[in-house]
Parts: sequence; C-alpha cells; structure tokens
Amino acid sequence: MNDPQMEAARRHLAARVAAVTPPDGLEAAVMAEFDRAHRRRPTRILAMCAALAASLLVGAILLRPTPKPAAPSVESQAFYTIPYTAPLEPYERVMVVQEQVPVTELIAAGFHFPATDPTGTMRADVMVSQDGRPRAIRPVAFDVSDRSSQ
Repeated sequence: MNDPQMEAARRHLAARVAAVTPPDGLEAAVMAEFDRAHRRRPTRILAMCAALAASLLVGAILLRPTPKPAAPSVESQAFYTIPYTAPLEPYERVMVVQEQVPVTELIAAGFHFPATDPTGTMRADVMVSQDGRPRAIRPVAFDVSDRSSQ
C-alpha cells in the first residue's frame, strides 16, 4: 500500500488541485442552488400531518368496541293492566307488592301463558291501588318447582 509511485502521484494531484482557483461567486451559486433544492415545503408537511390525523381518526372510529346491550332490568319492564278493572285515577296512590301468584288465577284473569304449567306459581310485582285492589302486574320469574296443592 505504501507504493512510492502512488505517493508521488497523490502529491502531484494535490498540488494541481491547490493551484486551481474557482471563479468568483461559484460557492454562493452552489449554496443558493442547494438551498432552493432542499427548501422545506410547509404545505406538503401540513398535508401529510392532516392525512395522518384523518387516518388515525377513521381507524379509531372503525375499531371502537360496540357496547353490548344490557339485559332489561325488572324496573324497566312494563306493568300489564289486569283485564276488567277500572283504570287508576291520576290522584290515586299505588303500592307495588311482590307476591307469588298462582298461574291459574292469572289465566282466569285473562293472561295467556303458552306452554306453562298451570299448577305452578309466578313471582310477580303487583300494583295495588289505595282501595286494596290489584290493578296491574309485572311478571318477574316463573317458578316450576313451587307447586301449590291448594
């Protein structure tokens, strides 16, 4: 690698390059061209940022987990009026009582229970008016194991 001819050629080339002087203004022209070519374009950067933000927003909306509907609670289910009873007056007070109601009495009152054991009972919320009469009912659960012998 330390070839004497090669070393002499390098020194000769370095001397020739040092003797060359660039024309006036060449450095300024090269630097100006460099600045023009590599000038930052804020509109392009802003457009890329906006596109990135929009894609993230769309991704967040599409990948958002959907809430599962909750099972309706007992309080949200409607009361069914008992047939052939006088409607409640607006000024009447009512009381809700939970009772075990025989299915035979519900069928006799006009309720229809498909494929239900008529000897069983049903736990239900009963709306009782201030005169003590039942006016509406909201079934809570059917209990097959509770068979009344009455």
